[in-house]
Amino acid sequence: MTAPAPARIAVVSSGFAASTGRRVAGHAADRGHDVRFVDDVEDAAALRAALRDADAVVLVPKRGDPVRHTEHATRLVLAGAAARPAPPHLVLLSSFAVGHGPAHPLNRTGAALLPARIAAERALRAGPAPYTIVRPTWMTDDPARSHALTLTQHPRTDGMISRADLAAAMVAAVEEPSARDTTFALFNEPGEPLTDWGAAFAGLRRDTEGADAGPDREEPS
Repeated sequence: MTAPAPARIAVVSSGFAASTGRRVAGHAADRGHDVRFVDDVEDAAALRAALRDADAVVLVPKRGDPVRHTEHATRLVLAGAAARPAPPHLVLLSSFAVGHGPAHPLNRTGAALLPARIAAERALRAGPAPYTIVRPTWMTDDPARSHALTLTQHPRTDGMISRADLAAAMVAAVEEPSARDTTFALFNEPGEPLTDWGAAFAGLRRDTEGADAGPDREEPS
């Protein structure tokens, strides 16, 4: 993958060393980006400082209270982005289970989980900033680039995704303009690792062109 132009990326996530957010931050730094890490989205001063001149913000919601850590956190990041004359690109980690709706077992683990994720996704789509919504499938600790990687907009997709490949995809979404204003799931499968992120993102529909926006949307025939 060609070296990108350096970007200022704010990663908002749990500070736990093995968290997906830390993996995103580490991969972004390895790619030459200027990374600022915020482990408390409710720390207004820290969030404001990180967003002040950020080119992109990656939000990896903490586990726990989905209303607070997903929906409210998304709205806080959106508010900070909206205060900028030119809002940064926002990248949200959501879940493949959103596309499956209330029947999926993951969405039955808490009454607020699915509504909070849907609200967060829709807030981004309605907001003033360019965005990318990433819906990972079941996450594994497989090594980076040990499998092929598929990006899909089928709402009821399933599969497994390496956390390392997920982190790479989220950073690639910042780097590639064709990832803007899309919602997609992703999973690993046997085969060669992905080498052309631009082409992979360019194959997706923009949300304004009918990409799946929640469990109430069907895949077009």
